[in-house]
Amino acid sequence: MFSKKVQNYVKQIIVEEEEIQQDEKVFCQQADIAPLMIWMSGYNALYCYFNSNWLKFTGTHLTKAASASAREEEIGNIWTGSVHPEDRQRCEDIYLRAFATYDSFQRQYRLRRADGEYRWILDTAAPRFAADGSFVGYIGYCIDLTEVPIGIDQPSLTESCSLSTNSSRRLRKITDRERATELAKALEQLQAEISKRQAVEAQLRQKTSEFAAILQVLPDSYFRIDAAGSILDYKQGLMESLYIPPEDYQGKSLPECLPTAVGDRFHQAINQVLETQYEVSFEYSLPQLGENNNFEARLLPLPEQQIIVLVRDTSDKSQAALIESDAKFRSIVENANNIIFALTLEGIFSYVSPNWTEILGHEIAEVEGKSFIPFIHPDDVHICVDYFQRILTTSEKQKAIEYRVQHKNGNWRWHTSNSSAIKDANGNILYFVGICYDTTDRKEAEIALRESAQREALLNRLSSQIRASLDLNYIVETAVQEIRNLFQIDRCAFFWYRQDADVPYWERVYEAKSSFLPCLLNQQEAIHAEIKLIAAKTLNGEIIRIDDTETVGDSIAQQFLQDFGFTAFMALPVHTQSGEIGAFSCGYCSGFRPWLNNEVELLQAVTVQLAIAIDQAKLYTQSRITAQTAQDKAQQLEAALLELQQTQTQLIQTEKMSSLGQLVAGIAHEINNPVNFIYGNISHASEYTKDLLHLVELYQQSYCPPTPEIDRQINTIDLEFLKQDLPKILESMKMGAERIRQIVLSLRNFSRLDEDGTKAVDIHEGMDSTLLLLQNRLKAKPGHPEIQVIRDYGNLPPVVCHAGQMNQVFMNVLTNAIDALEESYSAGRPSANINSHLSLVNNTEQRTNERQLLLLSETLRVACFPEGVQAGKPVQRTASQGQMTSPQIHIRSLIQEDYVIIRVADNGPGMSEEVRKRLFDPFFTTKPVGKGTGMGLSISYQIVVQKHGGKIHCISAPGEGAEFVVMIPLKQEPST
Repeated sequence: MFSKKVQNYVKQIIVEEEEIQQDEKVFCQQADIAPLMIWMSGYNALYCYFNSNWLKFTGTHLTKAASASAREEEIGNIWTGSVHPEDRQRCEDIYLRAFATYDSFQRQYRLRRADGEYRWILDTAAPRFAADGSFVGYIGYCIDLTEVPIGIDQPSLTESCSLSTNSSRRLRKITDRERATELAKALEQLQAEISKRQAVEAQLRQKTSEFAAILQVLPDSYFRIDAAGSILDYKQGLMESLYIPPEDYQGKSLPECLPTAVGDRFHQAINQVLETQYEVSFEYSLPQLGENNNFEARLLPLPEQQIIVLVRDTSDKSQAALIESDAKFRSIVENANNIIFALTLEGIFSYVSPNWTEILGHEIAEVEGKSFIPFIHPDDVHICVDYFQRILTTSEKQKAIEYRVQHKNGNWRWHTSNSSAIKDANGNILYFVGICYDTTDRKEAEIALRESAQREALLNRLSSQIRASLDLNYIVETAVQEIRNLFQIDRCAFFWYRQDADVPYWERVYEAKSSFLPCLLNQQEAIHAEIKLIAAKTLNGEIIRIDDTETVGDSIAQQFLQDFGFTAFMALPVHTQSGEIGAFSCGYCSGFRPWLNNEVELLQAVTVQLAIAIDQAKLYTQSRITAQTAQDKAQQLEAALLELQQTQTQLIQTEKMSSLGQLVAGIAHEINNPVNFIYGNISHASEYTKDLLHLVELYQQSYCPPTPEIDRQINTIDLEFLKQDLPKILESMKMGAERIRQIVLSLRNFSRLDEDGTKAVDIHEGMDSTLLLLQNRLKAKPGHPEIQVIRDYGNLPPVVCHAGQMNQVFMNVLTNAIDALEESYSAGRPSANINSHLSLVNNTEQRTNERQLLLLSETLRVACFPEGVQAGKPVQRTASQGQMTSPQIHIRSLIQEDYVIIRVADNGPGMSEEVRKRLFDPFFTTKPVGKGTGMGLSISYQIVVQKHGGKIHCISAPGEGAEFVVMIPLKQEPST
């Protein structure tokens, strides 16, 4: 006898498929008359329907495909081929992201119209769900946005066209409202049809799933054939082969696979079912293994000229074996402590053991015929799917898996399952069978142990991190981040209680939060409110522990927590040995959150470690501050000592210069008196000499011839030569006295002892006085030629400055240039070796008293006896020898903006960049020991920069000479 349940399922499926076909026609009619372009897709994300408006808009024509699969493929490719290539990927991304979450979505893209023009489309879609809540796909509608005005409410461009613009705008508004009304009505009708269709589809899927599950365990062979008897689907059941290989049934005819007589009987039954649309059954025999077996065939009509054929072996031997096997199986299943189940290849429960109800609470009827997916935790579904996929692929038994199953009361229970595949005689997998047992207690123990280990690891890691760092901010930041990550809370913050302020307050130091929450740092209103909530308990070292803010009795505290979105809250105090008070604030914003005792204990351990680390950081910070203070004081002392040394050196140098100036002034004064006496009497001596010579001539004229004695004396003294040479001697003496007067005047101008403070002076006069004093060094000497001085003076007004100090600057700069030029002309020394001890830079110390006296005496000697000094001829060296042939010093003066600029350049060997950078450093010199102190240019720098507010710098490079630039502000007030 056939199972009545199978027959009922077949009839129900037939009826519901007919209803779906009818609803399909109604739905298509409604969708085709709707003023919208409508599309639908299945749960597999493939497009399965486009209404006539959509097809007409795009100019698409569906062909009559040979098979349903070909038609589905054709429909699935329509949308892709009609959308603009630049928009396709973006729209597909939106589409697939929506499938992952079952959310509604909108997208805009360009769709190709039948005339080839791309039109902008607004596509709005919503998910479709079956009556049991399962997702079945999407339905969407499209609107052409190309002609929709963007700025309807924008003002008109000119007043002249405002009336026509407003009229057209009102017309557009009326048209849009009418269109919107039509769209809304069409959508309501479509939604009603969709809801009805979804309900029928859900019922059909339910019945189909149950039918498939029954077929898996049914001993009957199952065929689905068309009107010609061709096999469309085939399941062998528990019977041996009916002359049809299970893997090769496509395209074969059922009557042709059987003996002629049996095949003819099947032909008659098929025709009878097609004509009457009623069930037909008959019995027949087939020879197998040397004996005849009896079979019963039952044919049931299906829509679209299809027929279901069920074949059962009615032999006594077969029936007895089935009954015995069934009894053994039931005995094993009913006495097992674990759940035994059978799954179809589609994942439908075809059987579950009775103890399912005892273990998981569901009735058997609520499980069989249903997919296993709704019972499995969403995060574990992929584990089960992959597991069965591996069994299906490898046909081998796999290792046990663990997953969560939902109890009927809503709790999740951990199960461990082993499954294997059931195959037919030819090795084809028919279905899965498995056994699973509850491991919730063990799993929870493992989870608790793992969480405990994680917390211990966190505590150790956090302790190591905060102990390893002495940076207080890093310690707090690390603790806050680790606590939030471990407890999976929405907000964790750390506060310091600033009790030393005039009004004590809580300062948020660091905060870790979820991205959707606002930042609470530096919100004073929150700080004041929170003082009322946590101040008292935190100061007393108490823990605040609120699992549900709805249960807080203090209305102010409850309002505060709710204002910041907290649904659970906890605060732990931190008290350090140094007296600092802080607090950890932990907040949860997603419902009830019980704070477990082990979590609180862990936080307490963290706060203890944090307090120790904070004390260490405080001590380290204090030691750093102390060390930094000591270092600063040492640097200040070092700077003061250096300044003292510089001041002492400058005082000594100033005293030397003062003594030298007084000496020079005294010598000039002492020289000036006899020189004035000589210079004043030379004119009288010249007149007297002329008179005496005239008298001698008169005597010669009157007493001619002279006496022999007089004649002998005339010859002895060579009177004629004496008469010619004596006036020349007096004239030479006059010139020497004039030269001495000029030198004395230059010495007085250079020393400027009679002037104090700043006064308006002639810069050129000071430069000329300096050059006059250095005249002896500029002359040619053995070993080097004469140094030419080129004066290129500009038209300068009187400059307010310290005249004597500026003369000292000129002296230092010029002596450096002369030294550099002299050393570059050292006899027999190639220019390549000059840079080792150039005098360009720090031969800038003021000459000692002895050297200045020597220079003065030499200058006076040259002035008094200009013809007596035989200057050596300059040594002319060729360029091939690497020496200059004409050493020069070029002096220029000019006014630029508000500065007087004096530039002193030489064509000497120049200097390296390293030397140039240290040019004005005190005590730095490139001269040999005893030849320079390295203070000349340092003092010059202080005179120009500090005392005059000007600038001085050097431009030089090896082999390019050197140029000193002195800049003095033009506008300065003279001092009295």
